[in-house]
Amino acid sequence: MATAVAARLREAGGWRVAYEVVLTLLATAGALVPAGAAQVHPLAPWLVGLSTPVLVLLRLRFPLPAYAAAALIGLVTGGQSSVLIVVLSASLAYRAVHLWQVAAGLGLGWAALIGAVRWTEGTLDLTDVVLVSALFAVLAVVPAGVARLVRRRRVLLAAMHRRNVQLHDAQGEVARQARARERTRIARDLHDSLGHKLTLISLYAGMRTDENGELLRETSSAAMTELRQILGLLGQDDTQAPAPSLDRLDDLAENARASGARVELVREGTTRPLSPLIEHAAYRVIQEGLTNALRHAAGGEIVLSLRYEPDALIAGVTNTAGRRVVRQTSGQGLLGLAERVRVANGMLYHGATPDGGFRLAATLPYAPDGATVSPPAPDFAELVDRDRRRGRLTLIATTLGAGGVLVLCCSALWLVGAYVTVDRATYDSVSPGMPEQQVRDRLPDPEAATTGAIGGRDVPGATCVDYPASLLEQEGTELLYRFCFQDGVLVDKQEFQEVP
Repeated sequence: MATAVAARLREAGGWRVAYEVVLTLLATAGALVPAGAAQVHPLAPWLVGLSTPVLVLLRLRFPLPAYAAAALIGLVTGGQSSVLIVVLSASLAYRAVHLWQVAAGLGLGWAALIGAVRWTEGTLDLTDVVLVSALFAVLAVVPAGVARLVRRRRVLLAAMHRRNVQLHDAQGEVARQARARERTRIARDLHDSLGHKLTLISLYAGMRTDENGELLRETSSAAMTELRQILGLLGQDDTQAPAPSLDRLDDLAENARASGARVELVREGTTRPLSPLIEHAAYRVIQEGLTNALRHAAGGEIVLSLRYEPDALIAGVTNTAGRRVVRQTSGQGLLGLAERVRVANGMLYHGATPDGGFRLAATLPYAPDGATVSPPAPDFAELVDRDRRRGRLTLIATTLGAGGVLVLCCSALWLVGAYVTVDRATYDSVSPGMPEQQVRDRLPDPEAATTGAIGGRDVPGATCVDYPASLLEQEGTELLYRFCFQDGVLVDKQEFQEVP
């Protein structure tokens, strides 16, 4: 146990430990003053002195129970200190997970503070409720609102930090996956490009003429040149392989015709701009289909087709039956081609035709309006916006709440002064002998008056009413003004302090 506590202290750091110690001592010292002055019970200071350090430390793990316990202790000891209310209110708003916990704690604290005033003073009127509510708003509601805003900001910063750590960790994995994809792409380009050239070489080699020998040398040279271009990409960091243009299909068909194959190129539809991804995939589909036809159906008719539909590009190769030139193949060409078409959001079809031939075709949809589809916005941006909105709402609610309480308090004080209390100027403006109605017009509502307050002198045969003095004139005492009427005139006025 001691080892675990020591480890937690070392983890917290010296400055944090010193902060908690000073805060505990300050809160304890501040709590002993009202507990001793309230004189509710001789043991009240001891209860406050022993419970305050425990509550200050308990708030770190259990903010709502600590706040509720402090409210109940303050109820039986005459109220908690201002320092402890501020500390526990801010800690509750900062550490509580749900907003209802903050509202429940503040509501319980306000009710306990009202009960403590009633317990210590013996009476509780509207003035006391207004003043206690205003004090609670300043000491508890405002610190809680500020602490909640701080919590939201720190939660956002922590989320941003975790996001950065995740991105940093994922960057290495993304780089490894990118290298693997690049190796696969290069292997496919080697297969598609050199496979076609080497197929032509095998066909040319079967023609035993000098002209065919020249074709064999030219094709071999072209194959080696393309191999060097593709392998040269391994030394480039920021460049991509140039996508072969569909305009090169004529050269592709002409090279195949030079080997004696019967090749026809058919273009249909209105030509339109294509993205490099779509154009590359279409070219490789036709190149792979032509290569397979030369390998497995030499002597047959080969049709290369490129059709521009309203919503997609269809690239295909169809050949009739012929003789097989290459006996063994790896079967990886069609697999790689299917993956290339899938990356372009297309579909690949291949299969035999009714006349014994073979058909290879790909449907490649266009990007909307010739543009690429943007990825959806990351969820983290939505988190930031949502946190900002909640922060603004919390700030507005706190400001409106505190302002509303202050307006309510000021309004209540004005109502008390206008309809309940009598100020010194009103008392001095009337004198014995004035008509009763004229005096009552200057006094507050008759229903707010009391009769028979202890401390003033009685006037035989007169009807007397008592009004409390204004709050500014109380000066810690219960000052009252008495007005006595008899036979329709004011016969006496007096000021006195009520005897408890």
